[in-house]
Amino acid sequence: MRKCISLVCSILFLTFFACSDNNSVIADFNPLADFGNSGNVQLDFDLDNSVINGVVIPSDKQTNSGKFNFTFKVKHDKREKYYYKIYYQNESYKFDNNSPLCNENFYGSWETDSVEFKAVTGNTVSDYFQIIGNPRNEKAFLGADISSNTLDEAHIQLTINNIKQQKEWYNSIKEKALKNNVPVEKQLLSDALWVIDFNKNSGTVNHRWKRNPRVGNYSFMLVVCTEEALEKIPSYIKDISKTDDAGAYVNPYKWFSENKIDGVSVAVSERLLSTRAVITPKNGVFVDALKSGNNPISDYDFRSCGDGDSLYYNALFQQFFSHVSKQYTLRNIPVIRDVVSDDSPYTVAEYEANRTKYSSSELLHDYPVTTDCPCSTVRVSNDGEYVSLINPGNDDINNLRKESTGVQTRVGFTYGKYRAKIKFPEMLNEENVWNGLTYAFWLIYQDNHSWNNRRICDGGYIDKGDDTDSPARSSTNHYSEIDIELVKTSKYWPKQYYRNRKQLEEDASKTDEVMFCSTNWDLACPDPSLFASGITSIPYCDQTFDAMRWSNLYKALTIKSPIKNDVFKKDFYYYEIEWRPNEIIWRIGETPDNMRVVGYMSDKYTSIPNNQMLCIITQEYHYSEWWPPYAFEQGLIPYNKSDIEGRVYEITVE
Repeated sequence: MRKCISLVCSILFLTFFACSDNNSVIADFNPLADFGNSGNVQLDFDLDNSVINGVVIPSDKQTNSGKFNFTFKVKHDKREKYYYKIYYQNESYKFDNNSPLCNENFYGSWETDSVEFKAVTGNTVSDYFQIIGNPRNEKAFLGADISSNTLDEAHIQLTINNIKQQKEWYNSIKEKALKNNVPVEKQLLSDALWVIDFNKNSGTVNHRWKRNPRVGNYSFMLVVCTEEALEKIPSYIKDISKTDDAGAYVNPYKWFSENKIDGVSVAVSERLLSTRAVITPKNGVFVDALKSGNNPISDYDFRSCGDGDSLYYNALFQQFFSHVSKQYTLRNIPVIRDVVSDDSPYTVAEYEANRTKYSSSELLHDYPVTTDCPCSTVRVSNDGEYVSLINPGNDDINNLRKESTGVQTRVGFTYGKYRAKIKFPEMLNEENVWNGLTYAFWLIYQDNHSWNNRRICDGGYIDKGDDTDSPARSSTNHYSEIDIELVKTSKYWPKQYYRNRKQLEEDASKTDEVMFCSTNWDLACPDPSLFASGITSIPYCDQTFDAMRWSNLYKALTIKSPIKNDVFKKDFYYYEIEWRPNEIIWRIGETPDNMRVVGYMSDKYTSIPNNQMLCIITQEYHYSEWWPPYAFEQGLIPYNKSDIEGRVYEITVE
C-alpha cells in the first residue's frame, strides 16, 4: 500500500549498510565533527554568491574551515596499509539502488578528481570535504568564465562592435532586420544578446551551479580498505568522474552494497545532514537584458532592482517577462474600471450589458502585454521582506493595456518541496466577477542548452511549440514545467470528455470558487505505463483526482481542484509543489504545517522531469479560451483603473 507521506531518507538502507560488515576496521566515524559527536545537523543553504558559483555546503560562514571536518578511527592490523575515501549522497530525492536510474542520484566525494583513496596514517584520522555542485565534474556542465557581469552595457556594446567588424555577419543581420520589420540596431542588439547567452556554455570553467546540490537529507559513507583490496575496486568508483566500460556513471552506494571484497570495510554514519534553501527578495531583483530586450530600466530604486553588478552577483530573484501569446486576439471593451473595488465593484449586470453595448469597431483588438520599463512593476519593499508584483492601472483611454507581471528565481535545483509564501490579490468581487488575472506559482527549466536536457524518452518528446497534427518526436528535450495556476473557470472538464461517466456541469460564474490547476508538462512522452488522453482518474490516499490530457499529442496533464476566493483575502497563503523523482504532489494551506493535497501525479501517468528548474510567480492576463468551459470572457473584463498588487515573501525548498 502506498504511503501518503513520502520518506525523506531510507533508514532501512542505512541500517543495512552500517551493519553489513561485522569485521569492519572502522570505529567512531563522525562525518560532522564540527557539530559535536551526535545528532543530526540542520543547515540552510548559504545562497550568497550561489548564482555564479553554485551552492556550497557548508559555506565559510557555517564552519571555521568552510568544509566539514570528519573523523574516524582504524583498528589497525600492523601488517597492512590502509586507504580511505568518503562519499555522500542525497537520501531525500533519490532512486533506490535496484533502480537503473540510481546513477542520477546526487552523490559525491572529494572535490578534486586526482584524489582517489588517501593513505591512513595513525589510528585516528581527521580530514575535510564539501558538498558541491557537479560533484562528478562532468564536462557537460563546463562553460565560460562568467565571474564578471556579461550582461553589463560595456560587454553588450563590445559584442555589438565585434559583429559590426565582420562584414558578412553584419550584412546578414541587416537582412534579418528587414525580414522582421525592425530597426537594424534592435536586431543587432537581439543577436548580440543571443551570442552572449550562447557563449556562456563554451569553455572549461566548472559551472557547478548547473548541477546544484539537492535539498533534503544527506548520508555519509566511509570506505576503508587494504592495499590489496584497493586494487580490486574499479577506477570509476575510486574516481567518480570516470565511467564504466559502457560509458555510464556508477553510484558508489550501489556498487559497495552489491560487491563484497575481503579487506574492504564500509560504514554509513547514523548522523544525517538536513538542508533546505530559503529564497527571499532581500538582495533585490536583477534585470536580465537577455529577457528584457535591454529596455530602459525604471529608476524607482536602482539598488533593489536593476542590472548593476551587485544585483548580478547577489539577487536571488529577477524580473520575469511573460511570453506574449498571440494565439487569440482580445476584443476588449473600451472600459477602465476596477472589478474588485470597495467603492464600486463591476457587477454581473454590467458585465452582461457590455456584451452588446459596443459595436465591433469600438472594441479594442489587442493582446496582453508585458512591461517595457523593467523595475516599474516589480518593487522590493523598504525592509526587503517582500517583492510587490504590480499590474499597473490605466488612466489613458488612448493607451489601454492589460499588463502582466512576475518574478523568477535565479538559483536552480532538481527536486524538492517548493513552498511559496504569497499574497495574491482578490480575484473575485462580491458578485463573483473575475478580475481577468490568472495567478501562478510554477517551476520552469533553467536553461535551453543541452546540459539541462531531460532524461531520454524512448517514445520521444514533442517540442513545446509544435502543434501540428504529425509532430516530430525526439529522445531528449530541455523543456520542463510544473504549474500551479489559479484560474476562474469550471471545476469540471467539457462534458464530452466524460465518456460513459455522468456528465458534470456547472455555471462557474455563480460560484465563489477558483480552480487550483496542477499541471505537469511532459511533452507527450508516451513511456509511462498508464499514459492516456482524455480524463484519467488518479488515486492518492483517500482522494481521487481527474487529470485531463486533451489528446495523445497534447503535451501536458492537468488536474483542477476548487478553492475559495477567501484564500486571497488573507494576508498571505502557502502554495506548494513537491517534486520527487517519481511523483509530484500539489498542496495549499494557511500555514506550512497545515497543507492539504489538491493534486497528485506519479510516473505511471506522466513523465517526471529530472533536469534543473527555477521558480516563477506571475499575475498574468490569460485568454479565457485556454480554460474551457470558462466562466467569463477576458474581452468583457474592463482594463483595471488602479494598480493591482500581489506580494511574494519567500520560497522555501526543502
